[in-house]
Amino acid sequence: MDKCLTIELSLLNISGCLVEKPECGYAHKLGFGMVCRHPDHTKFHAHVAATMTKDEACVLYDKLRRKRRDEFMASLDETSREFFSHQTGFFGQSLQTPEESLRGI
Repeated sequence: MDKCLTIELSLLNISGCLVEKPECGYAHKLGFGMVCRHPDHTKFHAHVAATMTKDEACVLYDKLRRKRRDEFMASLDETSREFFSHQTGFFGQSLQTPEESLRGI
């Protein structure tokens, strides 16, 4: 646990893992992010450990999440990549841009 580093998430019982390739038994994949389920996960928060600010930790968490997403997309064939890159809403409808949504299109 000496190299653990986490970020505070809005959920109380988990934190976001800031380790690129965590090997402990407490890190779990959630989407393209990793979360920490360690009982003392708050002790590893980056701002508590004074290794970076909360804003820097947020940027790092997002960077790691995007990197994992990009690695996943790169491992797909062209058809699958096209399928996963098409953005749809809950009912499979194409997502509108914010401008389209405001105009009622």
